[in-house]
Amino acid sequence: MSIRGSGHVPAGEARRGKRRIGPVLAPLVALGVLLGLLASPAQAITGGKADGDGHPYVALLLAPGQTFCSGALISERTILTAGHCTDGWDELEVEEILVSFDPQAEVDAEWQPVDPTDWHSASEWVTHPDYVSAEWPFTWDYGLLYLDEAVDIEPAQLAEAGALDPIVASKGQVKQRFTDVGYGIQGAEVGNGPPRRAITWQRKYAIQRYAPGEGSTSGLFHETWFIVNNVPSPVHGGACGGDSGSPVLFSNTDTIVAVHTGGYSMGYDNVLCGRMTSLNHRIDLPEVRDWIIANTV
Repeated sequence: MSIRGSGHVPAGEARRGKRRIGPVLAPLVALGVLLGLLASPAQAITGGKADGDGHPYVALLLAPGQTFCSGALISERTILTAGHCTDGWDELEVEEILVSFDPQAEVDAEWQPVDPTDWHSASEWVTHPDYVSAEWPFTWDYGLLYLDEAVDIEPAQLAEAGALDPIVASKGQVKQRFTDVGYGIQGAEVGNGPPRRAITWQRKYAIQRYAPGEGSTSGLFHETWFIVNNVPSPVHGGACGGDSGSPVLFSNTDTIVAVHTGGYSMGYDNVLCGRMTSLNHRIDLPEVRDWIIANTV
């Protein structure tokens, strides 16, 4: 089953975001965490390692009590994330997203910040104009979130146009590795009833490798796709709900090459959110990169 990746709790009374580009269409529902339900779309770094201060520009994007995604700061006010996150906030009629850059965010059991003064606010966002929820994942899954006030954090860099072309065109394995960094759900809690999604609100990273073959995977079904293989283990990590929008970086760099958007659920060692393969959307395509730059503030 293919799935996408924002952590999601069905909202009772939600509100509409103030700024949006593109159609408002019903999203493939993410993770009904509080209900213990798994649907579509969502991803997190299951396994992997605690990031600490390794990627301080990677943020948790929280609609308190409703849903969350991950994202990466690319200017003093702009955060790059997934389009199904920004479009989803519109569907939920969210008015404000709270943003934390802390390696361990403080969130209570009701998905509310423990101390809102420790968080940054964002009341505007845009979705790529060619994003169509009903066509996910065969669509342009990119979004930008704008902080209300600038932050003093060194942003990540965008890859140069065509940076992934040689890798996508390769016939086999390449030495290049990729790092996915996000705040997603950490598998499951078991016992005393049905399995429940384990949410730690901790920033973690996973090391991944390209799934090779002259476009046999990446770009085969949609020109924006970039597929990587995970090893869902405590060392390497997989993917689960809440990592949607997390940056996929050239390993050992702060250069974003793709936005994490989904994956295929395989399960691992009784963990509900193990992933063998992750779907990402390239940001090095000239038309995508140009859109991001043109809408960065």
